[in-house]
Amino acid sequence: MSTTTDTSTTALDFDQLHSTRRGTSLQRPFQIFVLTGDFLLILVSYMLAGILYRHFAGTPIEQEFSIGVGLIVGMVFVIIALFQGVYDGPRLLDGSWQARKVTIIWMLSLTILAITAFLLKSTASVSRGTIILFAITGLASLGAHRAVWRIGLASSFARDHFVDRRVVLLSLRALDFTSTRFKDLRKNGFDVVRHFVLNVPPEDDDAAWDREILNVIAQSRATNAQEFLLVLDWNEIPMLQKVRQRLRQVPQPIRLLSDFLIADLVSRPFVPVSGTAVIEIQRAPLSVLERAQKRCLDVALALLALVALAPLLITTAILIKLDSPGPIIFRQARRGFNGKPFEIWKFRTMTVSEDGSVVLQATKQDARVTRAGRLLRKTSIDELPQLWNVLRNEMSLVGPRPHALAHDNYYDQIISNYVYRHHMKPGLTGWAQVNGLRGETPIVELMERRVEHDLWYVANWSIWLDLRIIVRTAIVFLHQKAY
Repeated sequence: MSTTTDTSTTALDFDQLHSTRRGTSLQRPFQIFVLTGDFLLILVSYMLAGILYRHFAGTPIEQEFSIGVGLIVGMVFVIIALFQGVYDGPRLLDGSWQARKVTIIWMLSLTILAITAFLLKSTASVSRGTIILFAITGLASLGAHRAVWRIGLASSFARDHFVDRRVVLLSLRALDFTSTRFKDLRKNGFDVVRHFVLNVPPEDDDAAWDREILNVIAQSRATNAQEFLLVLDWNEIPMLQKVRQRLRQVPQPIRLLSDFLIADLVSRPFVPVSGTAVIEIQRAPLSVLERAQKRCLDVALALLALVALAPLLITTAILIKLDSPGPIIFRQARRGFNGKPFEIWKFRTMTVSEDGSVVLQATKQDARVTRAGRLLRKTSIDELPQLWNVLRNEMSLVGPRPHALAHDNYYDQIISNYVYRHHMKPGLTGWAQVNGLRGETPIVELMERRVEHDLWYVANWSIWLDLRIIVRTAIVFLHQKAY
């Protein structure tokens, strides 16, 4: 059987898709509109920065205001952005990619400005205060610009008129076009004009393979396809090389629309080794620079928190002492980075101080919890002494939460990846906690979910992720109470 055109299995109406192609004539003017908007916003941002700086510095605002710096930065930005594909149709729909790319190009544009001013010996004529304000207002304006047209592009009209790439899908089996994997294609700028289900010939029948692919190419040319998308799952990868070799005769881009397993693999870092590539399946402990970044953040915020919260800490200590007999600080053995033991500090909230081979987790209406302890646990104030553990380099502000040794020993036997949590210093808060996985774990499945989140954090760490978790912790803890 020859290659078949599978128009019946797709949930997309190809006639309707073709009819909307009249709207693609709007794409180029829209891209020019975005480019022009960026340039004008940069120019206005520089003028605004100059006016604001002169106002706050008490300098009279002259009638003639030089906009040369704004023109230079604006031109440099849009030129670099144009060559980097920032204004390409599909890219305009990718918010996170736009945010990263615009920030990088903006910083590069300002760097080029600084180098140019230095080489031309004109740094004295450029106000440093104005440039600092310009860096802030310009980036904010570019971000706001994108936020506005991102809202516009989310409308049904935009989705119908700004589809950019006409693509042909090739698969080895019928596809479920109701799944998110395919429904999002159109939303991200792909106009699926044809879908072919390949009738896979025997592996040694090269002539049949050639006829199969030639038929696909001939029919695809009639659609003016701009791109080929190969829809292959992990178990179909051996066929990739055969299809790829025979599609080399077409000049269009050929891309793989991967399943979850392939997507997870190719998203990991690649390291070139002897003409091939090595994929990082598991990242090593943080590099020297990454450890320095994380440590600086920990020390700075921990010191700031201890100073700012000193009155609260003193009041809490007095309340504990008046409420029930016993020590103010509860200490318990935990495991830190690489399994190294340390003593964690917490405000005492119970009448007992368990630290043996059996440690019972706190439960709702737990009789062991003191009156003051209930308030402290609900507000998570009992965790604040761990800022001292952070300063002692035993913990970090963000990381997998440390568990009692008894719990470590138990879960290490029944959860295979549990030990990998110790690849990072334990934290006051973590990715699992801001995703609702905190408190008691009465069933193993809850701990497994917590471990999955902890391992994701270890594998995907960045200083920006730490800051994001810290901000989310403040929000989450206002709505989710512990006990």
